Amino acid sequence: MLATLLLLAGTAACSDGDSDDGGTTGLRGALDAVRDDASTRGWFEYGDTAALTKANGGATPTGPYGTLIGIGSPDLGGLREQVAPALGFDPTKAREAWSAGRPPFQGGVFVGGFDKKTVLGKLQALGAKPDPAAPSAQRLRGDNELGLDDALAQKLPLGSNHFNVIRVADRQIGYGSTLQGADLTRGGGRLGADPTVRALADCLDKPLVAVLTDRAAGGESANGPRIAIGVTGKAGAPGTDVLCVATGSEPAARAEADRLRTLFSGGGTTAAGVPWNAVLTDVRSTVVGTNVVKITARSAGSVRTGVFVKALNDMSLGQTFSGGPPGRES
Repeated sequence: MLATLLLLAGTAACSDGDSDDGGTTGLRGALDAVRDDASTRGWFEYGDTAALTKANGGATPTGPYGTLIGIGSPDLGGLREQVAPALGFDPTKAREAWSAGRPPFQGGVFVGGFDKKTVLGKLQALGAKPDPAAPSAQRLRGDNELGLDDALAQKLPLGSNHFNVIRVADRQIGYGSTLQGADLTRGGGRLGADPTVRALADCLDKPLVAVLTDRAAGGESANGPRIAIGVTGKAGAPGTDVLCVATGSEPAARAEADRLRTLFSGGGTTAAGVPWNAVLTDVRSTVVGTNVVKITARSAGSVRTGVFVKALNDMSLGQTFSGGPPGRES
């Protein structure tokens, strides 16, 4: 599940100060901000919270894009309503949200929609102290520590360790159960500098939500092609589901485009045995760049927007690319 799997800072050169907010926004800006490592390549999730809320007519789950609410901060689940009184910022009022990485190094970022002084005040009241290794990060607990009776546990449900470390910059908040998770924008190269990642982002263009992964079939290591899924749309119009798949060459991309178009148009089923053409309509395929397959479709009938998001979650896409039955999601 997205909630168990698992993101804007700015440029490729991030300092150790508290204001590395940069000026680039959107999916590409997020990818240019997060560091590139095996964990972030495994899972990267993005939500244009402001645009999604506008398209959906609010943050209600019953809206036309309601199934997508919360993408970008999947680990919070039902915690969102409790974060504002506990920590001084409201995730639903962020301009953008994104998360990256695999547990135990998963972390996230909220961009905009908060007052820095207010948040720091809340954290200090909870006993937060600057981390010796990263003074801009406020530490409430040790890495991966679960507090049962501390000040944070009294504000948030027991067992929640998503906010052990919180980094508050001028226009963004990073958080995680570890310092590595809370500091996703620090260290190493940038995920957006990877040519394949950049090609997949170009394929998605300007999505409301997006997920990039090299582990569509689950598991703890890369398996199958690197893919990206997303949804585009606006208020008063049906959304478009987008699937982008990186291949090794242009001929391979053309062959895969034909295969996927046939599969989604009536030649295959989801992991639950439902024909793809019962949940998708207007399926189109093309090759963008030199080796990326782009599939676009709309939800069929009363099916809600976000079919590929659900398909990644329930292992239907894993089955599509592995050619076998769905595996266990890790």
